[in-house]
Amino acid sequence: MKLPLLWWPQNIILLMAFLMNAQGFKHDLFEELWGLGKSEIRWRSRQLLTRDLTMDELFGYWQKMYGRWPSETFGQYQAEYRRRVADAGRSWGTPKTDEEFLDIYYFLRNRTQVPNALGWTPERDKCGPVCHLYGTCNQELGICGCPRGRMGPDCATTVPTSCREFCQHDGLCYRMIREWCINECNDRGTCVGGVCHCYPGYFGADCSLSIDYDGGQGGRAPGATVLLAGLGYTDNPRGPRIYMYEFPPEMHLWSHLWLDRPLNVILWERFMSLGLREVDPAKADYFFIPGCGRGCNKWDKKFEFILEHYGQYWKRNHGRDHVMTHAGDWGRCERSWTDFSSPFILNMTVLQHWGITVDRSTEMSHSLFNSCYIPNQDILVPPMCGDMYPQFEYNIWHPNRKHSPINKTILASVTGSICGWNSVEEPPCRNRFYSLGVRAALWQLRSTPGFHIAKRVPNIGLSMAESEFCFSPTGAGYGKRNVISTTVGCMPVIISDHVTQPYEPFLNWNEFGVWIPESDVADTEVILKGLNPQIKKAKMEKLYCAARHLAFTTVYGGLFEGDTGEFDAIATLVHILRTRKRHPGVPDHKLMEIDSEFADFMACKHHNSTSAATDIDDTPAPPPAPPLPLAGITNKIQNTIDDEAYPERTVTTAQWIRALTGGHAGPAKDDGGGVDRQATTRASQLCLFNSKVVLYTPYDGPDISERAINENMRPGQCMPKDGYRLPGFPPGGSITCPPTGPITKCAWNV
Repeated sequence: MKLPLLWWPQNIILLMAFLMNAQGFKHDLFEELWGLGKSEIRWRSRQLLTRDLTMDELFGYWQKMYGRWPSETFGQYQAEYRRRVADAGRSWGTPKTDEEFLDIYYFLRNRTQVPNALGWTPERDKCGPVCHLYGTCNQELGICGCPRGRMGPDCATTVPTSCREFCQHDGLCYRMIREWCINECNDRGTCVGGVCHCYPGYFGADCSLSIDYDGGQGGRAPGATVLLAGLGYTDNPRGPRIYMYEFPPEMHLWSHLWLDRPLNVILWERFMSLGLREVDPAKADYFFIPGCGRGCNKWDKKFEFILEHYGQYWKRNHGRDHVMTHAGDWGRCERSWTDFSSPFILNMTVLQHWGITVDRSTEMSHSLFNSCYIPNQDILVPPMCGDMYPQFEYNIWHPNRKHSPINKTILASVTGSICGWNSVEEPPCRNRFYSLGVRAALWQLRSTPGFHIAKRVPNIGLSMAESEFCFSPTGAGYGKRNVISTTVGCMPVIISDHVTQPYEPFLNWNEFGVWIPESDVADTEVILKGLNPQIKKAKMEKLYCAARHLAFTTVYGGLFEGDTGEFDAIATLVHILRTRKRHPGVPDHKLMEIDSEFADFMACKHHNSTSAATDIDDTPAPPPAPPLPLAGITNKIQNTIDDEAYPERTVTTAQWIRALTGGHAGPAKDDGGGVDRQATTRASQLCLFNSKVVLYTPYDGPDISERAINENMRPGQCMPKDGYRLPGFPPGGSITCPPTGPITKCAWNV
């Protein structure tokens, strides 16, 4: 009898598991910590990471990761530390404070032989002989950076503190040695409480920097700063060159960096993996100020630090070439900046998600609804929340659709709170500002045939994929539904006056969605039912390209068949910065007119190339539609900044629909037109995002069952390095990096 190919590995694994259990085998703690076993072990590992580790676990973990001492030496160290704990009147168990946790960390670290940076000697260190024992010396500035719980010029002073003092919102905070440091410290340091404790001579938030003491590395003069020395890091010749400020850890790393919106950290990592990071500020095109805007309270200190050490570069363009992220609900408006910080923030380019450009605070009875976004200066980046990506697996272009197609059975839908975040209230709503009142207005359509308006559904991604149109209202601040709907293949319906959409004006949202003025929300049914099949087909063709620009596929994994990631959200941001640098002073809405390369990129085409041939459509062309009205014509507020910043923003009105349909509007039969997805591709395809098994599996491989994936897929097979990090955000910022090895080997798709 010929057995299936997968029968042998599955049953061999089961047999081995039986034999090990029969012998009283206990699963290795190290494998549980890093999820190297089967799916149920991986799930336990995720739970294990959400508690403080015991002293025994910390010793065992350190021995596996760094110590690797002979068993006799390991036993001696453990006995020595037991005596130390007893002499201090403490009990052996779980460290109860940051001070106790750091005590065991330094005991282990300072008994471990670690490598030094090339050319470094204690005599050359700018911070003295003690700093590297407890902190990291910035070899450029001579400043010793300390982890949480240590202070002083050499970090030798302990201070009572609790990690929970620094956690914001949804941040997790546990006393763990390896607590999700930037780029995993590039294997040039150890991670303690979110801070990289770099090996002697290495420095930077991710230990990527060192000094070329003797010269000769890359033709540099002696004393130059080097990035990832010895790993073959090379600059991306296309740029832009981005200088990353290195602040003392207490200004940003002591606070939990991930929150529920990791854009800050991902950009920190991706700028380097794309070859864009510059170590010489005099050569930089942009300056990136790391540190989350949401919940951080160290901005005064950061700007004082910049003026003290890098003032000439701030003054070069009055801060206009400085970039920061603010992933909070209200962007610039979320916090009240001090009088000292306000002028700095006003001049910078802010990467944010909330795009309101006109002061509507009086109308909305809420102070946070004033103008929070500056067109031609800020960039509206798609929201990047971990809870979004499981929804994207239901997109209509996902390779799984070959086996499990999704039919569009709903005309238009929206799911979520109506009157306030997580509120069960129904209209009339007590507050006026939530979603600008749009959700309450849409609630009136809940009984209309073809519409699905609900507060909860079992699966929001599937519900959107089954809909032709998806309402994408804002929430208390920005909303995520505009990005989710586009990425799953549902045409977004925007009803938000004066709210910039992600990557607008580079993406024209009315080309692949429907933009309805708030004043016309009562005509929503007439508008959507009046769009004929030809218009919907044209929008769907544009929708596929827009989805590729809005998804972070080079971070989370491929979402579309044949996805290369070369047009993804990270690549789009880089192209915007690059094109702005190439054409200084040109308004954003003019950039694609004067730069054909950028225009081709935004159209998901390779420059000077054409798309693959498609089948000829013999359908007679419909009569030309009348031009869509400009948004400024229907706005309640006239002569706003939008009229100048978005001169091509158009809206769809019932009056336009009636002109299109000859005076009547109603449902029309769809011709079933598909989407042309045969774009020319050159880059290698990404690994497929698969949220169910927390793995990235190659979509073009043989069809295998989920059980087989669980039992046979091992690290190194199309999976990011340390892919089991709790929030699901892989370090290195890119799944195009190899699962092991230096970040410099990542593919450049931009």
